Amino acid sequence: MAKGVAVAGATVLGCMLLGCNITEPPPFDPREITRAERMTAAASHAAPMPPLPTTMRSYMPSDQAATDQAGGTTQAAATRPTTVPAAESATGYLQVVRMPIQEIMQRSAANSAEVRVAGYDPAIAETKVTENEAHYDPIFYTNLRYDKQNDETPGTVIPNPANPTNGTVTITVENNNIYTVESGIKQYLESGGQVQLSYQTQLSDYFPNRYILNNYWNNELKLQLTQPLLREFGYEINWARITVARNDQRISVLDFRKALETNVSELEKDYWQLWEAQQEVDVQQELLKQTREMADLLWHQYIIGGRATHVEASQGAAAVYERQQTLIRARARVHDISDDIKRRMSDPDFPVAGPIEVLPADQPVEQELKFDLRDQIATAMANRLELGQQQIRENSAEVAQQVAVNGLYPKLDFVGSVSLQGLSKDFGSAISDQFSQAHMMYSLGLQLEIPLGNREAWSIVRRAQLQRSQAIAEYHHIEQQVSEDVSQAVTEVHTAWAALGAARNALYHQQDVLTGYNERMQSGVQPLDPEFVQLKLDQQQRLAEARRQEAIETMNYNLAIAKLEFAKGTILRYNNIVMEEDRYPWNLPSTSPNPPQGSKF
Repeated sequence: MAKGVAVAGATVLGCMLLGCNITEPPPFDPREITRAERMTAAASHAAPMPPLPTTMRSYMPSDQAATDQAGGTTQAAATRPTTVPAAESATGYLQVVRMPIQEIMQRSAANSAEVRVAGYDPAIAETKVTENEAHYDPIFYTNLRYDKQNDETPGTVIPNPANPTNGTVTITVENNNIYTVESGIKQYLESGGQVQLSYQTQLSDYFPNRYILNNYWNNELKLQLTQPLLREFGYEINWARITVARNDQRISVLDFRKALETNVSELEKDYWQLWEAQQEVDVQQELLKQTREMADLLWHQYIIGGRATHVEASQGAAAVYERQQTLIRARARVHDISDDIKRRMSDPDFPVAGPIEVLPADQPVEQELKFDLRDQIATAMANRLELGQQQIRENSAEVAQQVAVNGLYPKLDFVGSVSLQGLSKDFGSAISDQFSQAHMMYSLGLQLEIPLGNREAWSIVRRAQLQRSQAIAEYHHIEQQVSEDVSQAVTEVHTAWAALGAARNALYHQQDVLTGYNERMQSGVQPLDPEFVQLKLDQQQRLAEARRQEAIETMNYNLAIAKLEFAKGTILRYNNIVMEEDRYPWNLPSTSPNPPQGSKF
């Protein structure tokens, strides 16, 4: 009964050690993650939405001017449109914050949700390394066993244990109780073997008696060793899984760097697109201002019966509303790009749905930068993460090939054991007998297995060789792709610079044309007929488009520079972002970009 209680207690203890008592975590509610941002968005007010016009409305510089010029009547003023400040300033209700690109990059590196998600992968891969290393951790074990024998026999005749020299005993029923406890430590060795040290104690109770001693204790201290000598022998072979897991972890770190580089590259793109969008807003505002001045002049001339008629006045009014529409769209584009920057930053101080609008504080590069193509390609070969990842994969394929070649060997294992035994009527005497009398037993042996044909091992070797050759071929393919990326990026830098120069020259000439039209109109020589009015309005539009194209080409030039840095794999350093993994180069001395030589197998 006492032994049953002990076994039950050991079971309960083991259950506690294994974590049966762990409290379940609370259920996950994903809505709680964005609750604060939703509350912020709800608190921010939206711009009012004006009603749509139902009739054509006249355009006048002011109500008072319309009344004075119409001889005291208010007919023209009655048809004048209502001003819509909210439509003209679609984002005027927002809090504007101008930020340099360096600050945006730093906030994104620290808070980006996309980068944070990718950052879990290296940690997950690191746990797999630990899992494989844990294979060589020592293991403590305990075996508890109770054997109950109640067998009926046809009649076994044995010498009488009480008087072995005189008489026999016939056994028809065996009613035996044997209690066994074994505890020990075992461990897999990095050389491929296994060592085990155990201590076993056994209490045997036979009825009827079989031996002179009954209810005796038998203790045994045993050391066992199994060591492969050919197949599965050696540190490199048995650590192959760990090596591959570490390589996978390094690849995941480079995947994290890829996510960071991509996010930085997209932020660079957003930043200069935001700069260009803001320039477009400025251009459209200036265009609208010029058009309003023109429309005011035409309406003034029409009211006083001067050089303009109703047709020219309506031309000016239509141009004002058309360009007001373009300005509204331009402001909305600024707001959209600002939201994308805030999303990529994921900074709690700048929630996406919050009332803050981010605008650029830096000016773009407008100086010619010259690059040597060979130097840029060499830089890319030393920094592109794809090359590093493929080099690591080739190393894993090389390790797999070594393991496969080892599998061709016959299986020859050394098996050895040594033990100390003690036996006595009571437990303490058994221990004393064990270590004082030195009842030592040992065994040595070899186990040999030779697969006939060995076709499976040969097939694995062939597959491993092909996979390594494939990895090397893929490395050369990535090299060519990197060279192409850098070459195209350098060409784009030169192209963008040339296009920027052409756009700026076009801007100068368009400005000169509009200046000439203004001089002709101010001199009074040119009549304000519909053709000239349309000509000047079109020239204002062409000048605005020329300014817009200059801003676009300036943006393209800066994007081309950033694209070149991305193609070289230096976009992080370009933005003063340093990863911890940069301290540990991914170049592996054991790999080579050259195809493997012919194998002796």
